[in-house]
Amino acid sequence: MPITTDTPAMRETLARLNQDAIASIDTNGECTIKVNDLSTLLSAYKIELNKNRGLKKAMGNAAKADA
Repeated sequence: MPITTDTPAMRETLARLNQDAIASIDTNGECTIKVNDLSTLLSAYKIELNKNRGLKKAMGNAAKADA
């Protein structure tokens, strides 16, 4: 069963992160965001990385089988 990270909840999280970062940026370029939102983003990123690794591996195996 594949995991989908492009969901309405994830889009809301990204919008909150964007808004919080823009609203709280200081002159040093630092901002404040919610830990839960950052954690959600990082988790989704890791899931997508693993999907890409699995896809590359599967494509590599298919190419070897065709050779």
